[in-house]
Amino acid sequence: MKKVISLVLVCLLVCGLFGCAGSAKKAGLEVGFGRVMIVPDYEVQLSGGAATRYASTTIDNQYITCIALRQGEEMFIVGTMDFLTSDDVYVNPAKKMMSAATGVPEENILLNATHTHAGASIRSNGSKNVERYRTDFIGWAERAAKEAVKDLAPATVSYGSTETTGMAFVRHYLLTDGSYAGPNYGDFSKGIVSHSNEADTELQMIKFSREESGKKDIIMVNFPAHATMNQTSTSLSADFPAPTREYIEGTTGALVAYFIAAAGDQVPSGRIEGESFSKEYQAYGHELGRIAVEEVMPNLTTLEAADIAFNHKTYTGKSMKEGIERLAEAKTVEAEWQTVGRGTAEGKAAAQNHGFSSVYEVSAVISRARADEYNSMELRTLALGNISLIFAPYEMFGSNGMYIKENSPYDMTFVITCAQGSEGYLPSTLGFEMNCYEVHVTEYERGTAEKVADEFLAMLEEMKNPQPE
Repeated sequence: MKKVISLVLVCLLVCGLFGCAGSAKKAGLEVGFGRVMIVPDYEVQLSGGAATRYASTTIDNQYITCIALRQGEEMFIVGTMDFLTSDDVYVNPAKKMMSAATGVPEENILLNATHTHAGASIRSNGSKNVERYRTDFIGWAERAAKEAVKDLAPATVSYGSTETTGMAFVRHYLLTDGSYAGPNYGDFSKGIVSHSNEADTELQMIKFSREESGKKDIIMVNFPAHATMNQTSTSLSADFPAPTREYIEGTTGALVAYFIAAAGDQVPSGRIEGESFSKEYQAYGHELGRIAVEEVMPNLTTLEAADIAFNHKTYTGKSMKEGIERLAEAKTVEAEWQTVGRGTAEGKAAAQNHGFSSVYEVSAVISRARADEYNSMELRTLALGNISLIFAPYEMFGSNGMYIKENSPYDMTFVITCAQGSEGYLPSTLGFEMNCYEVHVTEYERGTAEKVADEFLAMLEEMKNPQPE
């Protein structure tokens, strides 16, 4: 009997000092949803597209949407905004206010832009009413964050995906003479052989099921295609993400947040120079929503545990310096633009007459000559059980996104781009070989896209299999 009592006392002592196995289990996950309209009641300039445009009408709703996540003392906000970019100039002030209002640390607030090319311009200081709109947006972001935290309720997590054949294509084409063409450059009259690369057409979903009375389920969807179907209109629009959200919400009764995936070189449906998109944006969005509801939702996998893990790093890479040996010629073209205009037919001809592929290449050569030797960007990764999310502050090519998803140690990885900053395009090595438009404007040297993809994979591995301290 004394031996039994002694054994019990030893077990109690061990549990007290080191914690019993049961006490090591993390607290349950709570999830909340907040959404605020970001449509102004005054005139604003539109972002995206080559020409300056001002909004004359509003054709669908644009939002900032926040999803709050809490597990024990840890809290995060994952947000998505119907903007072209997530530039620091307005994201950082918004995060500061969101943090002050909710207690969520600024580094734990992760914001993505849906990359609509018909949203209000908030990035450029030269845009109409931009200062007023930034102030309004920061207030709206604070409200959305507060709503999400107030809405927190216990949730279970499920996830899944499907391929959406024909819903996205790479916008670069291999021509019959072995050269490449794409938007803003190239001659399609030579004849098209095929797309330059395989497109990523995976539609992904994370669902948070909440059983508490009055609490709706929350759905995150992720798809890799540029929101460019309304980029020539004069109407404020969230583009096809708006009807995608509306279809899923109307069909399921859930609350939906849309996140853009690796769409740096991808567009919705098919587009060839001289032809319009094959599907109108409402029809396209509804079809994407239908696929989500009918093909993804019935086959979701439920997580047994949804423990939160987080990782963040600063990546430093060499600046793009290719082409600066032609600085004198670029300045000559720039001088000619003072007379004929940069965006005119004469301005484009001036660039081509001096051997430049596009007007963007001329401007890029001039800016690269002034750039520092190194650039840096902030990388973030988040995990919920056996699913993960990466937040890339640039426009990632589809091939790099597929590489991350295929090599991730998690069952499913959301590749979220245009998030946590605005580093522009990060073209793949193939993109550099094509000398495509995105290469003309990138700030990072050849090979950076692959290096950053591997950095993301290393961060995911660190979360999945942490090393003992």
